[in-house]
Amino acid sequence: MGVTFIPIGLLKNFVKGAARIPLEGKEGKSLEVVCREIGLPDHLNPVFVVNGEMKSKDYLLQANDEVKLIGLIDGG
Repeated sequence: MGVTFIPIGLLKNFVKGAARIPLEGKEGKSLEVVCREIGLPDHLNPVFVVNGEMKSKDYLLQANDEVKLIGLIDGG
């Protein structure tokens, strides 16, 4: 059981280069809270894709969720 976080691109730098982060006991917590727990800074605001669907940072994790964290680059 548990959930798996998959940081994409530059977000890997904030989680020591991990390609996949298996997490136990995070079910029922929001994406925002778990991101903070694994060391992502609050200002990054990644796009969350959970099991192939975009979700907000308030989404509550469920058993076996696979979460892709995609960092957006902005500027101009």
